[in-house]
Amino acid sequence: MNKSHCTSVRAAAVAGLALLAAQSASAGPIFLTGHDPDFHAQDSVHAQDLLKAGLDFVTSGAYTNVTKKFLWVESFLSPTAGHRVGEAGLTSIGLTQGSEFDWVDAAGFASVNLSAYEAIGIASSFGGMLTQSELDGLITRKADIATFVNNGGGLLALSECSPSSGFCLADTLGPNPNTFGFLPVVVTSVNTTAPYSLTAAGSLLFPGLTNDDMNDPTHNSFGQVGGLTVVDTDNAGVATTLAGKVRITGHGFDVPEPGSLALVTLALTGVGASRRRKHG
Repeated sequence: MNKSHCTSVRAAAVAGLALLAAQSASAGPIFLTGHDPDFHAQDSVHAQDLLKAGLDFVTSGAYTNVTKKFLWVESFLSPTAGHRVGEAGLTSIGLTQGSEFDWVDAAGFASVNLSAYEAIGIASSFGGMLTQSELDGLITRKADIATFVNNGGGLLALSECSPSSGFCLADTLGPNPNTFGFLPVVVTSVNTTAPYSLTAAGSLLFPGLTNDDMNDPTHNSFGQVGGLTVVDTDNAGVATTLAGKVRITGHGFDVPEPGSLALVTLALTGVGASRRRKHG
């Protein structure tokens, strides 16, 4: 690569970072996935990589920051058959409750001050222990979540499935759970078929991830993408992980213009790579 090209790439990255800073008060990073790395991170380095990538994205690399923690939403109930406590996935990547994150259930989420946190992380309903109570609580505060994201806060939401969405134990949710119902778009959870592959965009946004990191057992894909970027797909080409820096409006996700998005992607690629090297 010649010197002038390197200079132009650096200039574009700087411009992209400036754009991110300018948008920080009006947009936030969202990461949705049909994978459940909170479950599998407890015994899989590949799921740990995916969990780190999601947290890295929604906190802009600050998920180990003890100054402004992230919030973890999950039941305090003992795990039922086929489930684990998803919070244990956080401890498996070296995080400590009360230091890097706080954990609340439905009752705690009802009154928590969201603005005190860098991001919200939501456990999977299988294999974590997100229950209907937490999902209902999230839906009740849907407007507060929108305000949080629009002020630059991040949102990580792991697999939520119902009996109609395929390989799933839905015993923690009701028969019509309104999965991901705290979002401004209809999220259609559909059946999923392994293996899973990163898209070109996913490889750019998360250069440290590999296809192996996406191939622990998975519980739903998405029938619609809602304007977000597809990070990986299942064997049928259906989106299984979605990410984007967006503003939540009354009609859905408001995403940057394509030219701006390219700069954001370039900037995030550089920032994400450097922070992953730092966290190891």
